[in-house]
Amino acid sequence: MPGNFELDLHRNGVIPEPFFGMNIASLTRCERSHVWYARPFTAREMPGFDAELVFEGLDCFADVFLNGELAGRAGNMLIEHVFAVNGLLKGENELLVHIRPAVEEAKKFSYPPSVGALGGFLESLYVRKAPHMYGWDIMPRAVSAGIWRPVTLRFRPKERLETAFLRTLSISGGETAHLALHYTAALSGEAGEGARVEISGRCGDSEFHASQEAGAIGGVLGVSVSGPRLWWPRGRGEQNLYDVTVRLTRGGEELDRLTFTHGIRTIALDRTSVTDESGSGEFCFRVNGERFFALGTNWVPVEAYHSRDAERLPRVLDLAGDIGCNTIRCWGGNVYENDLFYDFFDRRGILVWQDFAMACRFPPRDEAHQRAIAAEARAVVRRLRQHACLALWSGDNEVDSGLAAACLLYTSPSPRDRTRSRMPSSA
Repeated sequence: MPGNFELDLHRNGVIPEPFFGMNIASLTRCERSHVWYARPFTAREMPGFDAELVFEGLDCFADVFLNGELAGRAGNMLIEHVFAVNGLLKGENELLVHIRPAVEEAKKFSYPPSVGALGGFLESLYVRKAPHMYGWDIMPRAVSAGIWRPVTLRFRPKERLETAFLRTLSISGGETAHLALHYTAALSGEAGEGARVEISGRCGDSEFHASQEAGAIGGVLGVSVSGPRLWWPRGRGEQNLYDVTVRLTRGGEELDRLTFTHGIRTIALDRTSVTDESGSGEFCFRVNGERFFALGTNWVPVEAYHSRDAERLPRVLDLAGDIGCNTIRCWGGNVYENDLFYDFFDRRGILVWQDFAMACRFPPRDEAHQRAIAAEARAVVRRLRQHACLALWSGDNEVDSGLAAACLLYTSPSPRDRTRSRMPSSA
């Protein structure tokens, strides 16, 4: 792991190299395959800690078994899945993952005439995989299956920080920055009983510290930074990043900690609803209150089989850094890239316009699908929101045009109607 099952089949001599000639086109015969992955490992319970299996990428409809017991189910390739496994570890363990074929799972849904997808691939509409995997003008059809990102077993203290998000509220004349730490915690007792949350950060000679009594389930901690080192886009200033530590303590004893980097900056999009014929109108980013000219490019998949993304990213990212852009748009037909991608742009000062993975389709609007999309949005936004480079979330890619095409299709008169329309009105 990570792996895609077509690459595993090739590695074991079952199929030829997918990217030679038209071999990948012949692999559509594998789309209805059930896939199993299994391995033994050694691990025991740890008193005072919760055990969790973390799948950073499961593609896609998967049942996860630990020592013969169902640990959890997944149905979204694009987000992390965490399964609590307290009481299931036995020292010598076996992990088994069964992945059901996405094209077969797609048959379980209904497809009213009000939905549509690029190329007519309706089987992609309810399935939360990268849209390009069903075939695109820039990518081959490779529906695939697999465990495409790492798998880990982690132990977390029962009293712990669940989330911590530091954001910049305002910057006063460049002299003082006002930040807010939003956190949630798992604590025993009432109102935390003496637990405290503390934050500290350092960037060169600039430091900040703050603390308060922890709320029973979380809270907001205000932070002021004098003489802050600001984060700027490429070409406008330095990409200063603070090394931040958030600690949960009780009686001076540390219960848990989280670490991350934070760029002190504000980002806003000045946008008018229309631009008239004379060019009057606005669509401009402001960083730290200053307008800047966006020099951009578009980011599309680096690989048809995403288990190889991590090994390809460094070389491709160097190309992105070499072309002189300061803004990059992440296309909505792709996966959400891993943290290596966003860390790179944090350090290089390249703003990221991030599409949600909704491209060139008019999706279902039933409540179950809406809940699935909402859960995906929460998961991916919470994973990426701490990155200084992240400037904007865009709902989709060309979904409006998909709706327009659908409306045109459903409202266009038939040939017989068109013949009638040429007749005089009196007829």
